[in-house]
Amino acid sequence: MSFDFLQVLANPLFVVPWYGFGIVAAVWVFFDELTANKNVNEALVLGWPIIIVFFSLIGLLLYLLTCRPPGIISRSGEEAAAYHHEFVTVTWKKVTGSVIHCVAGDGLGIVTAMVVARLAELSFWQEFWYEYLVGFVFGLFIFQAWAMHNMGNSLAVSLWKAARAEFFSMVTVMVGMGLVMRFVTPAVMGQSPDPTSPAFWGFASLGLIIGFVFTFPMNWFLVSIGWKHGMA
Repeated sequence: MSFDFLQVLANPLFVVPWYGFGIVAAVWVFFDELTANKNVNEALVLGWPIIIVFFSLIGLLLYLLTCRPPGIISRSGEEAAAYHHEFVTVTWKKVTGSVIHCVAGDGLGIVTAMVVARLAELSFWQEFWYEYLVGFVFGLFIFQAWAMHNMGNSLAVSLWKAARAEFFSMVTVMVGMGLVMRFVTPAVMGQSPDPTSPAFWGFASLGLIIGFVFTFPMNWFLVSIGWKHGMA
């Protein structure tokens, strides 16, 4: 199978506008969460902007379709809270929120580790496991444990519940990321791109999107058994 069509991900004429739009959209979404869509799950207030930086237009559309009820700006107080709750409790929207929460923390850690790994010229498997470890730590302590603790759990219980959910989510995210790193990027670029190149950021975005797709069924299962709570 040819991946030549993905050469666009190495083109600065695509990558710069992609991230430029993502940054502007992320700022707007954060402002929207503070001023209009005020009932967004606390764990997602930062999660959405992080995802939108990397997912750009795709991330903004996911926010509008799954987390921002139409006309929410005209409602306030308990009416707005009830309206938002009704909008986001549809199962696929709850799961989307769960995945956003997962990939925001994991992805931030993974991309941070990827920058370090490329500069250190680690081998594929060294880089893979280093990214897994850093992504797991970011996801666990920055997002998952905090969310569990805000639900009234003790610190120990929060860490346990967060770790078990994070383990399964992170495995599936890294499977998607790993496939892009191992097969797709080399097929297009011939080698792993340097963090100073547009290709690095283009394929980082692709890897996180594929990771999102791969972890969606797992998060659906975790939400269904109550290990994660998603958007609501």
